[in-house]
Amino acid sequence: MSLDASSAPERGTGESVDSGATPLTIVTGFLGAGKTTLLNRILGGGHGLRAAVLVNDFGSINIDADLIVGVADDMISLANGCVCCEIRDDLLGAVERLVSSEAPPEHIILEASGVADPAGIWATFAGSQRPDWVRLDGVTCVVDTEQIFEHLDEAPDLLMLKARQIGFADLVVLNKVDLAGPATVAWVRQWIDAMMDRVRIVEAVQADVPPEILLGVRSEERGPSFERPHGGLSHREQFETWTFRTSRLFDPRSLQEMIRRDLPGEVYRCKGFVRVDGDTPKRMLLQSVGRRSELTPAGAKATATHSEIVAIGTSALDPQRLHRLFEQCLVTR
Repeated sequence: MSLDASSAPERGTGESVDSGATPLTIVTGFLGAGKTTLLNRILGGGHGLRAAVLVNDFGSINIDADLIVGVADDMISLANGCVCCEIRDDLLGAVERLVSSEAPPEHIILEASGVADPAGIWATFAGSQRPDWVRLDGVTCVVDTEQIFEHLDEAPDLLMLKARQIGFADLVVLNKVDLAGPATVAWVRQWIDAMMDRVRIVEAVQADVPPEILLGVRSEERGPSFERPHGGLSHREQFETWTFRTSRLFDPRSLQEMIRRDLPGEVYRCKGFVRVDGDTPKRMLLQSVGRRSELTPAGAKATATHSEIVAIGTSALDPQRLHRLFEQCLVTR
């Protein structure tokens, strides 16, 4: 699916989107939701990234022994270039060691404790005091769709904790939808929608989430692992991409405000290079997950004459609506 503001053919961004800071994704969710299964999928590869997964306990991760090529202190190195690291006492120190290593990861995934309020971790990487060598790419909350409302009589504060974990998320993974059934899935979605406006929700079986959505990477040709493990629609049938390309300049504030307030919930991610207005037009890297967006200097090829943004979302993407939303962020003079 493509709509191009300058009538050029659709294509991917096709360029490096390295802004100089290592993207970090926080994975949160209550005990038993499926976080570990999700992390195992990431460590298993197939996404083409040299990823690092930070966990509280190695024992919770079931790493394929055939992938392990080295174990040193608090790190396990894998044959696909990924590493699994155990967090000791210093979270920022662990992240800094990763990004300053000889083979730094291209993406870091941090698992929050299942009973933790994510506010503290979020503040560490999202505020103005965050280190400049890491960029918060997004917060993903994994939800056990079947069990989310269980045990509330014994622990009345439990639902509030789950709600806060969801509330900090840019992306919510409704896991185990095959066990929950359509009626329960609809009920949980309605409950989440009542709490948060335009929340991005992905339904999953065994935490099978496309890397395009979770990590912002493209999978050009994916084998059987890209299909749902228990039948149903494949990811390619569930998700669409849309491209906006223009030679006009963007107003950066309007663009970020539109993403925060008006971008439809069917859009999970946007990324690309945009030329923004100013005393001297600048080429910036746009990266957004849900309602979170960031514009950073693009560096190389800063004199390019066009902007190109690729959006990834559900098959319900409305190209005409997206075109209007992005076009209204362009400078009119």
